[in-house]
Amino acid sequence: MFCILMWIAQEGFRDEELFIPRSIFEEKGYTVTVVSHEKGTAWSKFGKIIEVLGIDDINIEDYEAFLLVGGPGTFNLTDDKKLHEYIKKAEKNLSLVGGICYAPNIMARAGVLKGKRATLWGEPDIFDQEGVIFEDKNVVRDGKIITANGPDAALEWAKEIVDYIECSLKK
Repeated sequence: MFCILMWIAQEGFRDEELFIPRSIFEEKGYTVTVVSHEKGTAWSKFGKIIEVLGIDDINIEDYEAFLLVGGPGTFNLTDDKKLHEYIKKAEKNLSLVGGICYAPNIMARAGVLKGKRATLWGEPDIFDQEGVIFEDKNVVRDGKIITANGPDAALEWAKEIVDYIECSLKK
């Protein structure tokens, strides 16, 4: 069974970017765990409340994928050192890492997108600073990293992730 760890901001994660992919992953039989910085309650941009695990309460090596959800709650986490540590660990140890919306900026600051092709919501200023090759597309896959540019791309992002997982499981 493929285990996916989805990280969201404690407040202000984007609904579509969590709920659409998560439902698709669960329909495929994948295990999905949702985490944030702290265990407890998280609120979406549109007021949906969910319970999450704290990122320090999990062992990242128990998962095959680490996916970061965007939304306005991520805007102040670009330079979050704790999150950077988990992103780097995931990129080193897991078979898939991804981000959608603003989250690829956090990945770029963590250093895992340097020299990679990626997309995001908004201007690619941080990408330029961090040596990321910006592609103005809905979804970009570069090796084991899959990024998407926002809520309208959530379904396409999920499908690309499923395609990646299905191909890797056949090997």
